[in-house]
Amino acid sequence: MKKRTWIMIALMYAAVFLACFGVLHIMDQIMEPGGPVIAESSGTPGNGSPSEAVPAESRPVATPSAPALPQAEEDWKPVDHGYEGWKQQIAGAWTPPEEPQQPYRPPRLVLATDLHYQSAAADDGGKAFQEFVEHSDGKVVRYLTELLEAFLDEVIAERPSALVLSGDITMNGEKINHQELAQRLKRVQDAGIQVLIIPGNHDINNYDASVFFGDDRTPAETVDAREFYEIYREYGYDQAFSRDENSLSYAYALDERNWMLMLDSAQYDPVNRVEGRLKESTLAWMDGILAQAQEQGVFVLPVAHHNLLYQSRMYTTQCAMENNTEVIDLFQKYRLPLFFSGHLHVQRIRKHKAEPGVPDKEYGILEIVTDALSIPPCQYGFLEWKEDGSLEYATRAVDVSAWARAHGVENEDLLHFQDWSYRYIQKLISDQIGGVIRNLGDDIMKSMSGVYARVYMDYYAGRKIDQKAVRSSLGYQWWERNLPDSYLLREIEAMMADSDRDNNYYLWEGEP
Repeated sequence: MKKRTWIMIALMYAAVFLACFGVLHIMDQIMEPGGPVIAESSGTPGNGSPSEAVPAESRPVATPSAPALPQAEEDWKPVDHGYEGWKQQIAGAWTPPEEPQQPYRPPRLVLATDLHYQSAAADDGGKAFQEFVEHSDGKVVRYLTELLEAFLDEVIAERPSALVLSGDITMNGEKINHQELAQRLKRVQDAGIQVLIIPGNHDINNYDASVFFGDDRTPAETVDAREFYEIYREYGYDQAFSRDENSLSYAYALDERNWMLMLDSAQYDPVNRVEGRLKESTLAWMDGILAQAQEQGVFVLPVAHHNLLYQSRMYTTQCAMENNTEVIDLFQKYRLPLFFSGHLHVQRIRKHKAEPGVPDKEYGILEIVTDALSIPPCQYGFLEWKEDGSLEYATRAVDVSAWARAHGVENEDLLHFQDWSYRYIQKLISDQIGGVIRNLGDDIMKSMSGVYARVYMDYYAGRKIDQKAVRSSLGYQWWERNLPDSYLLREIEAMMADSDRDNNYYLWEGEP
């Protein structure tokens, strides 16, 4: 009985084994691809060597080979990508397309100087303020806020690479004026236009800082160099690639080909001075920047508040930097073509000559002085790099009237700003002449002041003055007859002598 039982168990196991084997064989047949496999012969069809069909059961079964294992653990490297077959099937689909190269756009700059900004909160329009205006040098003090807003609108519409403000940005360095100006400039920065600022002699530690309320002119809070940086740090200082440790000078890259050298020529430590000077340590820092630029083939444009050259027969002191010879030598060591400044309040263009008689075509650094934005005709400069490597400079007057119309302003002075500006200057001159001239009558006074005002405005604007036309005018003849030795007549002569050509346009076409 036991023997029969064991036989039955053995037969059952054998049946199970055979059943499993059969299932595996059937699965293998199912998994094999059907159809004949065509074996290529070395012969060509039609030449007696046709291809022959090979029965499926007689072809060798291809089995996938297992990947070879690394010989040692240190030979193993993880696979950092997935299946790549699709890359070959869809040509280029796996390679991100190259970004189209943007054509190079040369820089474009707006340059303005001597804003002498005055906050409306710094005065109440009273007696003290009126006296301040009457003794000014022609700044449109009562409309400085509106002038600034019109100017900033034009800058934003123009969309330059940067707005460069080269000093005397406030009336006399009042902290309230600095803070408000910085706030107003923010909308230019928010429009994607970098503002670049340096101080002038009016801006730091200025003992003339004042506010005007009622009958009193009261000393106002000023700023020192550290506070100036804190107020304007986002307007060039924190964006600079290099800063001078001993001044508020810095170097800013407009792009990979062009740098701005923003130079602090003001003297305010320990006390504020009108005269300008670059420190010896600043000159050493500049030398390093210029050497680096020369090595890299970078164009450098230097800007300072004070003048590099003696530019005026009328203003002969306190304008050119005290050590301008050293500065000129440094710039010419690296053959810089252009230098920009302000301070003079007069639009001037002049080339440095080592000595009289040097031909104009010979190399010498050329200085462009932009006239004060705060004095009629309220101009600024526009500098544009051209595709051929040249640089073009021209001035533009702020169109305050267009701004007033666009903003619904009803003030007639602003709606007819150019005409108001002339009458404003004429009245200032008349009032000042009144302190010199006695008993000439209103008509003669008006004629004389009108001549001075026209010459004055043309001179500040950098226009060519027709001396013959001026001298033949009735107003000039009144000057010669009544005040032949007056300093005011000497000023008329000096302004005309300086204005033998137009100073509002310049094209630099490359080094001679």
